[in-house]
Amino acid sequence: MGRGNELMARFLRHARVFSPYYAVLELCAVVDRPISLRLHKPFSRHILSLKERYIMKWARRFFVKQIQQYRNRPPVNANHKDVGVIWLCWLQGIDQAPSFVKGMIERIGQHANGHEIRLVTLKNYKKYCDLPQHFIERYENGEMPQQQFADVLRAGLLAQQGGLWIDVSMLVVHDIPEEVFTLPIYNVKGIKPNAIRDAVACDCTEWQAYFLGSQRESVTYSFIYECFLYYWEHYDTLIDYFLFSYLAKIAREDLIGGMQEYASVPANNACCEQLSDYLMQGLPFDSTVLRRIEEGSTFVYKLTWKGEYPKIAKDGTPTLASVLLP
Repeated sequence: MGRGNELMARFLRHARVFSPYYAVLELCAVVDRPISLRLHKPFSRHILSLKERYIMKWARRFFVKQIQQYRNRPPVNANHKDVGVIWLCWLQGIDQAPSFVKGMIERIGQHANGHEIRLVTLKNYKKYCDLPQHFIERYENGEMPQQQFADVLRAGLLAQQGGLWIDVSMLVVHDIPEEVFTLPIYNVKGIKPNAIRDAVACDCTEWQAYFLGSQRESVTYSFIYECFLYYWEHYDTLIDYFLFSYLAKIAREDLIGGMQEYASVPANNACCEQLSDYLMQGLPFDSTVLRRIEEGSTFVYKLTWKGEYPKIAKDGTPTLASVLLP
């Protein structure tokens, strides 16, 4: 199916399942994305704010039982030092991963600070996370995107096991601080916005799904996990790629325990969204930039395994990527 046909099919499906108004908003947001990237301008905040308002209103209505169930639960206790596992995931197995991903996993291992690393795949995830059969069937029947399966899996692992989830496209440059494992929850927070891709998801500078820590049975991720499962009991299409972000927003705004868990997280990793765009420019190596990375407080950077990070600049000299990346 071509891109145009795919967009039209999703438009018609979401107009039927959610509303024509939402389908129009989503289509406008999708069309605006490539135009904005080509023009090197931020996405239309007006379109995104309207979309966010719709999804938040819909979510608070649809997940009302889960919100009521968790609203007054106290925050999980901190300092459970038996939940120091680092979760990595490549569903097809490490043998099928690109060399870039293998290199990122190796770097994470170098900075794991003594914590056990477990790689989750389609073959072994049942050892760690108890997912209901209806959810698995949605994925196996092709009704659920792989990204969404991974989102629910990470929420389930954090709720049931605790620990730290790191996307395998993350570049870890310093040892992971122990507070990541001992606070009630942990996420990047107070980060500098990405100049071009800012505001793709709600509150993108205050929470991201790619680096998440949690104690076992935290209010935040127990709530999110149950919402995910409830969603896929009732729908066979994903309302938005960033549903995880909207559920996290409800957790920290509507749940007493979720508010307190989120409030315990200090601002951290301010520059984690900045490095990827810089590396994509393929600029000649600058030792001052490397020194800022080595000496800075940001210890994890969001990269993408689908991105192109030139290792040779146009003038034929090495780039920063040639030093940082495998």
